[in-house]
Amino acid sequence: MKKIEKNGVVYFEFENIAATGIVRHGFSSRIGGVSHGHFASMNLGHKRGDNEENVKENYRLFCDALGVDAENIVNGNQQHTTNIQTINHAPGLFDNTDGFVTNKPDVVLVTFYADCVPLLLCDPVRRVIANCHAGWRGTASNMAGTAVQKMMDNYGCNPNNILVGIGPSISCKNFEVGVEVVQVFKDSLPFCSDFVYNSKYADDKYHIDLWAVNHTCFVKAGVPNENIETAGLCTFDDETHFYSHRRNGKNRGSLAAFIELK
Repeated sequence: MKKIEKNGVVYFEFENIAATGIVRHGFSSRIGGVSHGHFASMNLGHKRGDNEENVKENYRLFCDALGVDAENIVNGNQQHTTNIQTINHAPGLFDNTDGFVTNKPDVVLVTFYADCVPLLLCDPVRRVIANCHAGWRGTASNMAGTAVQKMMDNYGCNPNNILVGIGPSISCKNFEVGVEVVQVFKDSLPFCSDFVYNSKYADDKYHIDLWAVNHTCFVKAGVPNENIETAGLCTFDDETHFYSHRRNGKNRGSLAAFIELK
């Protein structure tokens, strides 16, 4: 993953997706906005309690840096589901939605984060993109495989052609959970046992590698291993660049993933 700075705005892009030349995309950082306090500075969350004028200005600044039109944004009220909307026009706001797929140009698909896993997909052959939010619940419910299937069903995509980016999110060492969460993963995705590790600090706590689980879900859905790029950037560890719910609780802003077909 490549770090980019434009006009003081810092964001990250996937090199495999950028190389297609058919999309504009990026994952935001905290840097380059106008918000203050624990929202400093590029908060893109409308529901965090930040001044709304600051949030609007943050969108203007980020969209200008990315080269997309803020008037063409499609986003949703994320509920940790695997609900994916097919988008034919912009703008749009969808309830109970954690993902979007489209083959229309100039539609800016946006999802929000503060530790959960961003999943960006691009089929350069069919010219189809997807943007999906995978928290631990979404990951355990196979959001990755659901997104691939949606692209296949709606647009005739071949998984062999799909490029994937697994974005900045909480790392395995910082994602500590109880046995009840582990059981959800094992019940839904039995292979997850390979990515569950005992905690060094508590006998009843475990760590789950969400990056590896999502990667494996994509492979099982038919995406070649070499088509998958994982950022390897931990939102919990890197307070300079990222907000983290695990680190700061409600006192934080929101990051966002953007993707648009040219």
